[in-house]
Amino acid sequence: MNLTSLGSSLSSVTSRVEFIDVQDQYTYNEDLICKYCLIDYEIQEGDRIAIFKLGWQYIKDYLLFEWASKNADNNFIVFNKHCLPKSTTDLYQFCFISGENNVHGASEPFQFVEKPKNYRSLFRYSSFAFDNSMPDDYKSLNNPSPSSINIPDIIERDRETIRLKEENEFLRNTLKLLAGKQTGKDYNADIQNLKKITSELQLTLGNQQNQIRDLQVQVSNWSVNYKALQKEKENLESTCANLKRNLQKDLNINTDIDLGELESMPPFPFAK
Repeated sequence: MNLTSLGSSLSSVTSRVEFIDVQDQYTYNEDLICKYCLIDYEIQEGDRIAIFKLGWQYIKDYLLFEWASKNADNNFIVFNKHCLPKSTTDLYQFCFISGENNVHGASEPFQFVEKPKNYRSLFRYSSFAFDNSMPDDYKSLNNPSPSSINIPDIIERDRETIRLKEENEFLRNTLKLLAGKQTGKDYNADIQNLKKITSELQLTLGNQQNQIRDLQVQVSNWSVNYKALQKEKENLESTCANLKRNLQKDLNINTDIDLGELESMPPFPFAK
């Protein structure tokens, strides 16, 4: 994407956020303050200011971002120097991205350098137009008293305070979103459905347990009947064996009768 196409694409975006006092060069050795003003727009949950490399095409192409504060008096964010890009050949720009991932504003391009031309500390830059929206300690950096404030300590303290406030705001917004998602859905139907399924499963389990008990009773009865039949079979076999022995005994007695004592039959008279 060249500068012409980028300009045309960004010009089609309704600018609802304007970035103020964007410099041509920023040093990556100091925290970067990015100031903006809202044009008929209120900060929403998920809004953020991101740094993109010039020529970006997708929201996911951002290099780093900070959450936009919902406090109307804090229309600025601070990028930590340790996170700033170190490339001195690329061009970058600030973009205001909404929670719905819409672009509501983009800045002029700028560069990161080790030391900008006509270098002045970003925290002392007179044209930054410090006003009541900036912390008092940042304002005091423009006109330090001889008694002297420890400027690095103040910068570090305020930077940390701002970051903690932004993190707390982000956590609160996240909790609100989670709470909204949880309370936004009616779970009564799901709960009733789960209760119905649980009741059906319990009924099915009870029926299966009854069937198992019936089968156990049947098996027990079959076992008793089998033992009785087995005993009856053994008795019948014993009776049959006794009968066979008695019959054999009787047969043996009959074969021992003396047939010699019987008178012979007279001859049969034949007809003459």
